[in-house]
Amino acid sequence: MLAISGPDNLSDDGPAIMVPVPPGEHVLEEAQVRVGYDCEWSQGWVTRTDTTAVRLRISETPASSWEMGLGPDDDPRLLGENEVFGFCTDGATGCFADAGAWESLHRLFERHLVRGEPGVGEDIPDSMYFLRTQDEASGGELVAFATTGDGTYPVWVGRSADGDVAEVVVLVEMMPTVLQDGSAGGAEAAPA
Repeated sequence: MLAISGPDNLSDDGPAIMVPVPPGEHVLEEAQVRVGYDCEWSQGWVTRTDTTAVRLRISETPASSWEMGLGPDDDPRLLGENEVFGFCTDGATGCFADAGAWESLHRLFERHLVRGEPGVGEDIPDSMYFLRTQDEASGGELVAFATTGDGTYPVWVGRSADGDVAEVVVLVEMMPTVLQDGSAGGAEAAPA
């Protein structure tokens, strides 16, 4: 079972969202967008690259349909227009983790990130994924990634034509809208 949550979630209820996936190694990817704009503070053209989403690819089969990842108490009928459910974070962090090892992985995450203990986690350079830790007893892993701030982040579950989970995507930043002249502006929310 895959847990998707803010690793700073200290709730006794466990992770915010769980999705049944087959055990094994899965590919973790980040979607990036390059944005260029004329910046008045830099007095010139500025180009930056932002991560907009992280994806855990469960299979090589592409997703043919998408559904919102829901927690145990989430009822989509209660959502208004442009509202979503997701996981909450107060530490600008999300994670994918083995739900069966959630408690021990959560403790390892805290020991590494909060207390700075060496040897309980691995920082991953040059990426939005800043921590990977493994519970040796269960073999479960947690990979934490940065979000753009505190708040709620939607989780999208992509299913194959057969209905199997093909990928799980977390939007960490809204996608910029491409304007007619090719510049970017505004934002819209959609699954990656």
